[in-house]
Amino acid sequence: MSKARCVLWINPEQCQLYAGALRDADIELVGAGSPDPARTGQVASDLSTEPIDDLRVAMSSTQADLLVLASPGSFGDQAQDADLDALKAAHERNLIVTTLEPIPAIVSGIAGTSFAHALSTGALDELARMTPLTRSTPMIDELCTVLETFAPVRSCAITIAAPGAMGTLGARLFDAMDLVRSLIGIPNIIDASYASPAAGRGMHPLPGQSLRDLHGEFTLNLRFSDGRCATVLLSDQVARSTISINMLSGEGHLIADNSGFKWFNPSGEVIDSYTAPETEDLSVDPSTRALIAQLIEHTTGVGPKRPPIDYPAVLSMSHASLLSTRTGQGESPRAVEQLLLSL
Repeated sequence: MSKARCVLWINPEQCQLYAGALRDADIELVGAGSPDPARTGQVASDLSTEPIDDLRVAMSSTQADLLVLASPGSFGDQAQDADLDALKAAHERNLIVTTLEPIPAIVSGIAGTSFAHALSTGALDELARMTPLTRSTPMIDELCTVLETFAPVRSCAITIAAPGAMGTLGARLFDAMDLVRSLIGIPNIIDASYASPAAGRGMHPLPGQSLRDLHGEFTLNLRFSDGRCATVLLSDQVARSTISINMLSGEGHLIADNSGFKWFNPSGEVIDSYTAPETEDLSVDPSTRALIAQLIEHTTGVGPKRPPIDYPAVLSMSHASLLSTRTGQGESPRAVEQLLLSL
């Protein structure tokens, strides 16, 4: 069986990570380009492959099986029909497109565009697959099975952090909101704070309307209409990826991290547990392991069947968080969905 062929759209700082991931996934690299045209030659040279100068042309004509948007640049930042048409052209050619960053990254202009229809029908999840996605890891697969008995979750604390090469803080936010929605549901109110890498040294910026180019940390307090609550800590300023989840319910206490989880009943006895298989190389960064595994799933079509991303909900939760950092008060994802997405 021949290897899957891949085109990378990437920044030089990500080359080493993705070259290793493609090698371990047994995927052949046939071309690479950069959102900064001046750096296309550098990434092609660093990766010893053919330069790709035009992303949309690559989507419509390059002979490949997989196109990875490790750094999309301006592509898909706003809801432009031309970008969605390029994704549709790739899909029609059976070219799988994965993205490290959310598409679209700005929601204020979605109403009235073809993106609105793609979001509401769920088509966007097939056109541009968020990869890696925390919800699509084996540990979360197992955790979701346990939650059928452990739920309803009363309170929860989640931490997700990864190196900058694995995506911006906006990517971490989108990923976390997808996980929260699947584990607990959609909150009524999100009260968020943002700390830039320059925080504590005088004036520091607040996030704008885009999920792109954000760096630093988010802290989120989530309140649900039925009285439940959750907290989330996110960062793209760490050397090694980490995830930790603490959940409480009437059935006890559940603790999860990269290595697995344990469920303790109210008396402290272990009810259920999951440990990462010994076949997993725990010396490899967890996000890199997830990236390799999910690229293999995409190119082979072999893997668990998972529900698609609920884009209207997850984007609304993400942008309610951005809005809260600017207003200094809690914001409603439902209101964001109604006002900005008009879905």
